[in-house]
Amino acid sequence: MIDLVTLIRRKLLALERKLANDPDQFVLLHHLTFLFAIRNDAPRGAGQFMRWCCHLMVPIFVLSSYCYKAYWYMSHSEYNSALFNVVCTIWIMAGAFVRRLVFDRGVLVRLEQFLNDRSFREDEPLVRAARQHVKVQNNRYLFAVCLSLVLDASIFSGTNIMLEPEFMLLYQGHAVGGFLIQLLYGWATCLWGSLYVLIFAFIYVLLNVFRGEMSLLVESFERIDECFHKYRPELNTASAGEREEEFWRELQALIKLNVQRHVELLENLGYFGSILKPFSFIQYYGSFTLIGYYCFILMYKGVTPLTVVYIAFIVFLVAESFLFCRILSQINDLHARIGTVMCELEWYDKLRFSPRFASAYRQMRASFLIIIIRSQKPLSFRINGTGTISMARFAELLNSSYSLMTVMFQLKERIIAKLTSDGNN
Repeated sequence: MIDLVTLIRRKLLALERKLANDPDQFVLLHHLTFLFAIRNDAPRGAGQFMRWCCHLMVPIFVLSSYCYKAYWYMSHSEYNSALFNVVCTIWIMAGAFVRRLVFDRGVLVRLEQFLNDRSFREDEPLVRAARQHVKVQNNRYLFAVCLSLVLDASIFSGTNIMLEPEFMLLYQGHAVGGFLIQLLYGWATCLWGSLYVLIFAFIYVLLNVFRGEMSLLVESFERIDECFHKYRPELNTASAGEREEEFWRELQALIKLNVQRHVELLENLGYFGSILKPFSFIQYYGSFTLIGYYCFILMYKGVTPLTVVYIAFIVFLVAESFLFCRILSQINDLHARIGTVMCELEWYDKLRFSPRFASAYRQMRASFLIIIIRSQKPLSFRINGTGTISMARFAELLNSSYSLMTVMFQLKERIIAKLTSDGNN
């Protein structure tokens, strides 16, 4: 057993090194997006095209089967927990498809091309090490999410597929096919239902790279102070003409490099907003609805093999909401940090007017002011105009979910008390 664990560990470390050495930092993301038909590159050949079409038909078939089961339950039985489980599965599958539609492939390709361009400060070892750390971090995160979803699907398959009829492939209320068919059907349900969580993982990986690049930009703005300290003692001397020219040339080059990178990051974050805004709306209100629903099932059925899977999914929803709000808050804080760094430079005292370099002096003062003003304007990460994404928004989600749970438990206690009093009478 120890040898098996050691072998698995070695294989995983070898895979991690292989992914880390790949020049494309999104190679694992590419495989996952292809698996879930997001990166729908045109297959070559009739055989590959037919297999691709069959692959796309699987989630449509699974969702259609659950819609049929919901219709059959409503037509032939009273409202019960089985119907609620089917409706909840439809909600998750539909939410996964909506998230899939929101995750635009054209924007994804553009962002990958931009973030894979490492020309900004690529010759510095510390910058390369920081980017390598982000790459390893993203690969580990994607692997951990996939492993958790496989574990959750295994628990679901082993405890619920053959015990809960509503999760079986049914026709007119009766199971179709044997154990193998039902097992494949259950795994197909788990696979495409997991897209609800994986879409967030894809977005988080891209945001994590943006956070790393924004952090490097803040550090690059801090290097302006090094330029001041490097030339300031010599600029105060009488024979400072040549050094003064070098100072203005180096300062202008540094400001131009940083401003250009700042503009590129803001521009691509703006493109990313076409995904983030609708996704934020789905993330916030979808999580609130599912948490409320799962708490209702827990209140109704207690702890069972089925509700254990629901509890795990609640943990996923809360964790991804927390990570989503936190990383967007961190990107916004780093953006605001640029203005703080510029003010802490005290450039208004360190920049000296010189008739020879009057044009450069006025240009630098204007550039500093523009950078400070722009960085103090928060990045617009909004839930389609209904609120800003931040840690305060996450706290609001927790408070709303807790209030809903409290109301449901109070309602349950009142119903039990009323039934008990009626039984005694």
